[in-house]
Amino acid sequence: MLGKIEFKKRRDFGQVINDTFTFIRQNFKPLIKIYFTFCGLFVLASMLTMLLQQYKMVNIINTIGNGRNSNGLGFSGLYGIEYFLSILFSLASYTSMSVAILSYIAIYVKKGNQTPTTDEVWGYFKYYFFRIFGSSFLLIMMLIIAFVFCLVPGFWLFPYVAMMYPIMVIENGSLGYSFGRSFNIIKDNFWVTFGTLIVVWIIVYACMSMIILPTSLFNMIGMFTHESPHMSLTLTMITTVLQSLCQVFTIIPIITISLSYFSLVEQKESTGLMERISNFGNTEKLIDTRPEEY
Repeated sequence: MLGKIEFKKRRDFGQVINDTFTFIRQNFKPLIKIYFTFCGLFVLASMLTMLLQQYKMVNIINTIGNGRNSNGLGFSGLYGIEYFLSILFSLASYTSMSVAILSYIAIYVKKGNQTPTTDEVWGYFKYYFFRIFGSSFLLIMMLIIAFVFCLVPGFWLFPYVAMMYPIMVIENGSLGYSFGRSFNIIKDNFWVTFGTLIVVWIIVYACMSMIILPTSLFNMIGMFTHESPHMSLTLTMITTVLQSLCQVFTIIPIITISLSYFSLVEQKESTGLMERISNFGNTEKLIDTRPEEY
């Protein structure tokens, strides 16, 4: 029987992907509990503000499609308080998810591959949430600016920015320290890290699409089969709710970047190897004994 996942070891591309899903399978119930405990409120707030935004959008589209006056607002009326609140709560939702899962992993590793308690995760969560939430504004703005410049700089920065989150939680790093540390540990391993994240995000988006696509497709068919543009409010609302529920899938890339972080640190510093050497002969703890790739 495969023992619990050991984070502090070198992994190749395939091992990172496989161990991501192995870790989720081994810790599914506590991860889901942590997700709903610490992220549920933010996900709900994000969903409600998105529902208000979608309700407003559908009414504007249907009003314009029927040739009626929309109070002169047109599509500019979409950018009201609901729009900005939906962005704010979406960011808070992703931040809470990142902090909660990374806190879980940090404690899991610190306790020797033992499942953390909710109170232990809460101690980390309340300490790191606002630090990472504030940093996220700067990081997202940096990525947006980078993507505007012909996309290439944005894709280049993407793995470095993603790596900063586990550094901030696991190493208690500041924004500046995490930025420099990210470049240092990814150096000479950019394409492996980039490729791993891209593959995992493709998997995540494929899972989301399988759930969201049916209602979105029916909505699009209904829109173009009417004599004038008409969106179904019911289908739009259902799609929005499903999109919010599908945020749970983003747990996957958070675990993947954490495994990549430990793998890259192990390649450069061999901290996990030194710990295993110092604990040689201790058989009390069942660990993942699969050979590392050097």
